[in-house]
Amino acid sequence: MTTSPPDLDPFDTETLRASVLGAWRASPTRLAEDVATESDLTGVGYRDRLFTELAANAADAAVRAGVRGAMSVWTTDGRLHVANRGAPLTAAGVRALAATRVSDKSEPGLVGRFGVGFHAVAVIADAVTIRSVRGGVAFDLARTADAVGTVGLPGPVPLLRLPWPVNEAPAEGFDTEIVITPRAGIDLDHLLDRCADEAPELLLELEALDRITVTGNVFERSGGWLPVSTTHARWLIHGSAERVRPLRETVLCAPTRTDVELTIPAKVFADIAITADRRSLHPDADIASLADGYHRLPLAVAADQRVALVPAPGFARNSVDETLRAAILDDLSRHTWLPGADGADLVPSRAVVFADLPVVLADHLADLLGGLVHPALSGRGGLPRLRSVGVTEIGLAELAERLTGVQRPPGWWHDLYEALSPSVVDDRAAAELGALPVPRADGRLHVGARGLAIGPDRATTAIPWIPTVHPDAAHPLLERLGARRIPTAEVLADPALRSWLDQDPDDADPDDLAKVTDAVIALIAAEPDVAVPDWLGAILLRSTDGELRPADELLLPDSPLAAVLAPDAPFGILADTDHPEVVRRLGVGWGFVVVTDDLPTGPDHDLPDEDRWWDRSDEPPTRLAAVRDLDLVDDSAWPEALTLLADDPAVADQLRDRDGYTAWWLRTHARIDDTPLWALRAPGDAATAGLYDTLDHPRADELGAALATITVVDDDQAVLLLDHLADPARAIAPGVVTAAHSALVAAYRSGALDLDRVDAPARVRAVDGSTPSSALAVDAAQYLQILTPGDVVLTTSPLAADDARDLGTVLDIGTAGEELDVVVMELGNPTIWRDSAIAVLFATAREMASPMGEVRLHDRLVVRVTRGGTVTDHAVAYWLDRAGVMHLQR
Repeated sequence: MTTSPPDLDPFDTETLRASVLGAWRASPTRLAEDVATESDLTGVGYRDRLFTELAANAADAAVRAGVRGAMSVWTTDGRLHVANRGAPLTAAGVRALAATRVSDKSEPGLVGRFGVGFHAVAVIADAVTIRSVRGGVAFDLARTADAVGTVGLPGPVPLLRLPWPVNEAPAEGFDTEIVITPRAGIDLDHLLDRCADEAPELLLELEALDRITVTGNVFERSGGWLPVSTTHARWLIHGSAERVRPLRETVLCAPTRTDVELTIPAKVFADIAITADRRSLHPDADIASLADGYHRLPLAVAADQRVALVPAPGFARNSVDETLRAAILDDLSRHTWLPGADGADLVPSRAVVFADLPVVLADHLADLLGGLVHPALSGRGGLPRLRSVGVTEIGLAELAERLTGVQRPPGWWHDLYEALSPSVVDDRAAAELGALPVPRADGRLHVGARGLAIGPDRATTAIPWIPTVHPDAAHPLLERLGARRIPTAEVLADPALRSWLDQDPDDADPDDLAKVTDAVIALIAAEPDVAVPDWLGAILLRSTDGELRPADELLLPDSPLAAVLAPDAPFGILADTDHPEVVRRLGVGWGFVVVTDDLPTGPDHDLPDEDRWWDRSDEPPTRLAAVRDLDLVDDSAWPEALTLLADDPAVADQLRDRDGYTAWWLRTHARIDDTPLWALRAPGDAATAGLYDTLDHPRADELGAALATITVVDDDQAVLLLDHLADPARAIAPGVVTAAHSALVAAYRSGALDLDRVDAPARVRAVDGSTPSSALAVDAAQYLQILTPGDVVLTTSPLAADDARDLGTVLDIGTAGEELDVVVMELGNPTIWRDSAIAVLFATAREMASPMGEVRLHDRLVVRVTRGGTVTDHAVAYWLDRAGVMHLQR
């Protein structure tokens, strides 16, 4: 064995070698054990930890020297160089390197403790040199094998048992440099890439290192991680306080990475017992202790990021992970860190969360629901995490239950419903809110919306006869929850309101009656065009004498209707009102009131003579609209009353409806200067000109349906019509006369004209306008060839024998066919219709349908007429004799 001078071997490696070789020679088994130990460490424990262990040594050197650590890695001439700053190599360090499981690191804060980490270089090296500012050493497989051979021991040999002195300085700027000569087949470029990949993680694990340089590429500890220290661990949160990026997978670091996989959202660096190969947790280690103070992590980040630091629910990777997760959840559940909706932090085990809680809803509930989690943390993605730390999740049903008995103004409830609406996404969600409190218009709080009505949108007052939602609380959500929105017309038509009005006022509470009246008036005022049932005229209003009277028994002050009513009309005067138009619609008189019924079943509307009007038609009316109180008009005031009717747009339709009750009643009962309206005509009615006197009224033409018509409806009208037809002083157009005659015939046939009650007129109206005492009702057109216009009485064309006969009966005159005996003076030339052009033209001109049989042609056609004792001859163009033969003049 060669020896080295002391100054060339500052660490006395010669003694170390001699000692080891002596031991091997004394016990070759020791050599085999050392080989096996190194093989285990390089093949299993430290097979992939080369740069981790060298970086840990660099960090420890920096700690020992009190400097900020730096490590540099590069290759030259096929060798790998790893240099660092800090405490240089010492004799104790050399002895530890040349031994197994012996460490010279006992100071606090150092990573190395097992004395085996440097064996990581043996994974790739045939030789390794440690150059330091106070000297160096080298380990070489070949030199070790030669040394072992000189003492007669067999190989193989370990790399790191026999050191040799080295007098080479480390690279400039470094205190220690490790030079590794790799075994054959080792890819140094791949090693450099691995080092570059591991550098960022190593800088996180080893706080004493500030920089790692890999072939000129500098890696420094960068941002992106938020550090938090707890009782037994250092934690790194990925991201920032404003934006956390929770980890899905990580490993336990003690402080460098182990093989213990974890599923917690932050990196943990702990001073905890691990196995010598730094891969596993020591059996005696208390992993749960690392969770002590974990709640400080969420407190270090923004409120809306805190839940991200709760371990995500799922299966643990191993028992260590399971234990640590459970301990973390326990720590989180017991401490105050969870942001609350009211701004204060909560203890999760005493907190409640409403999924996807809108901010506006949170504002409403924060002071009502103790421990309500902030809406920013209520997203469904975070609910499993919140449940895992003991937060109680509540749904819509629980929320409704917790709101029971809460007293708030109706407007507050409306805003709550608005805030709740986005959460009610389907029928199931709506059903969960079945017990949601709803303020009623009467001041009570109703459990659930079902059974309540929502009044009209513009309603601003309570509706006493229907259980309704308070107007200030009404919201569309309540309709989804079972409340029914009812329009104003339905509210006013509700049977419950009618029941209120039907009761005896003496049995009712005056305040309740006043509320009903105020509500009705407010509803109509808010919606002026709403349909108002006629029976609402029974609503009680106060008159000027202080009494409560039905609205339809009152008149407004200064009502024009009052000026036309009889002195004994049963109306009072309404006291002052802020809504004159509304009370008018309720029946308070200003002008005349129209009674309507869309489905009348009988004459039961308290209209005078309604049953007479009802019975005059074969079919009952399908709708009734009638002006009431016409019977209360003073007889002398009808001109003014007619003006009032004509001026009222609400009455216009009734005045135009001749068959309606209003026009019928006016025709039947109203009189102007003691003349009934049925005996007067409208100035513009040409069909009755001359038959009736004209109504002298400025609105007469608008009252036409209530005035005379050509139609005869009763004996009185027939008598007047016959008198006027017989009056020579009246100028009546021929067409009007014939129409009047047809009307008399129609009345006679219908029974409206009873001849036993109507005397025949002394004179009749001939077609020329004269009024002879005797004339003939013409029953065939051919008689017009032999009679003068003063002898002719006609109905409207076409002439019909039956019409003439019935007209003669009404007028007590004969028909031409009965009174005249007519004989054709010559036989004429016989032919048949189809053979004579004259006959064919005659038939065509009179639209006769293909006549058949004989026809006689005359050069001059003369007939002899005998009337009474008088005989006259007349030249005619045609004549049909009593035998039915047509005679034609050529």
